[in-house]
Amino acid sequence: DDVADKDVMPFFTLPAEYAFVARALSQMDGVGKNLDPDFDFISASAPYLVEIKGAKSYLRDEALKFIRGWQDAGVAWQKRLLKKSGFDASRYT
Repeated sequence: DDVADKDVMPFFTLPAEYAFVARALSQMDGVGKNLDPDFDFISASAPYLVEIKGAKSYLRDEALKFIRGWQDAGVAWQKRLLKKSGFDASRYT
């Protein structure tokens, strides 16, 4: 039971102000990614949005990102170590 976009769109309305804000945000994200492919608009703007999101949620999310970064770095280090010792980890991932 697929629903076509044309069937849904008449029920979806967005105030013009929200549409303009969404367009501006997507353009800022696009410019940032063109200048720096690793640019993350949400992370870059997060410190300014703490009051909206709440400090507790912001700190929890940042801690989780930090932990995931360390985990990813550890996995990458293990793969490099295994590859140097002659084991090709890419066959198993």
